[in-house]
Amino acid sequence: MQFLELDIDTLKAYQIKNTSRYFFSQSYDYARMAEKNKLKHRILAVIENDTLLAYGIFLYFRHKKIFYRVTAQYGPIMDYTDKELVTFYFKQIKQYFMKQWRVVSVRVNPFLSQRFYEDVTYMGDNQVATDVDAILSDLQFKALNMDMFDDLTLPTQCVYTKSLGDINGKDLLKQFPQKTRYTINKTMKEGVLVREIDIFDTHDAHIFNTINKETELRNGVKTRDIAYFQTMKSVLGKHVHFMVTYIDCPVYLENIEQTIDQLEREQLDLSEKLALGKVNVKKTENKLKELKENTVVWQTKREKTLELQAQEGDMIYLSCASFIESGQDFIYFSSGSMDKFSRFEGPSAMIYTMMLYAIENKFMYFNFYGTSKQFLEMDAADYGVLQFKRSFEGNIEYFMDNYELKRF
Repeated sequence: MQFLELDIDTLKAYQIKNTSRYFFSQSYDYARMAEKNKLKHRILAVIENDTLLAYGIFLYFRHKKIFYRVTAQYGPIMDYTDKELVTFYFKQIKQYFMKQWRVVSVRVNPFLSQRFYEDVTYMGDNQVATDVDAILSDLQFKALNMDMFDDLTLPTQCVYTKSLGDINGKDLLKQFPQKTRYTINKTMKEGVLVREIDIFDTHDAHIFNTINKETELRNGVKTRDIAYFQTMKSVLGKHVHFMVTYIDCPVYLENIEQTIDQLEREQLDLSEKLALGKVNVKKTENKLKELKENTVVWQTKREKTLELQAQEGDMIYLSCASFIESGQDFIYFSSGSMDKFSRFEGPSAMIYTMMLYAIENKFMYFNFYGTSKQFLEMDAADYGVLQFKRSFEGNIEYFMDNYELKRF
């Protein structure tokens, strides 16, 4: 086995050809992003007989001005059941970085489940992870019991994902609980629309940034600026999508008018038949009552939409999000929403639309990305966000810890 530095084009060729799973932070696109942003990084691999057996993208994070903490997020990638390979790779990593005097530590996050869950219910431990932990311990790598919620340069240990392998678009809605189905159907009736924006267009970028900044003020979590997302688009191209949900008031009002007209025509038709004695009296009266009640509901929608239009303008923007295509995973990368329009459930319409896209484009997983390890605790910082993710029925993926090898 040969340990060596890999270039981005070689990694790209391998990942395009190979079907093994990896997350965005171990993709050739991520390496291209690092290169574009002038972030020091290395792709370190093991090759045997021209076959790539293991690889990891390592970023150099500045520490105390002149030093570095080197980190692989959700990596390295390899067959962790091969103990000889695992031992060889991590020995080589140790030797490689400890030769660099400015590197004070190297941190790895093996891309391997430590525990198995169905939704948030614990199902058992992974013996392979236990074996890998022993190898790392022998090489002086120490489990940190820390992740992104403690240190932003580390990945989250847990992510929430939905497997899409056996689902077709026609049946997707049936996969969700009744409450989620009701919410999604409601967004359709309420005129919520979803569209992809041009992040380089001044107007579109302003909409995206406004929603993100409103979210930042509300929850206290700093969001990335527009320049970051524009760089992402310039590097990733069609592999990244920037989306917004909105209500087009003139279009929605036109749909409301058509609905009211249809309801009133049905009432008139039934009333005429009732007067002529051509229908069952009791059934017809009940149906007329139902039609009148529905008409009142839609008239109320019209009044509220006209009020909203007067206050906010023709286009009401509800939420935004970015999505990344990365190997087998379609990743829900970032999101924001306007709290004052939360009743329209823009994020639910967004997820449903993009999950349909992921299925149509043959992705194996819809990846809601990180969640805290305290996913059963109601006072966890992201508990509410996790409940939203759970409404689409996926599973916790609980990866191995972040491990650190220190120079001192």
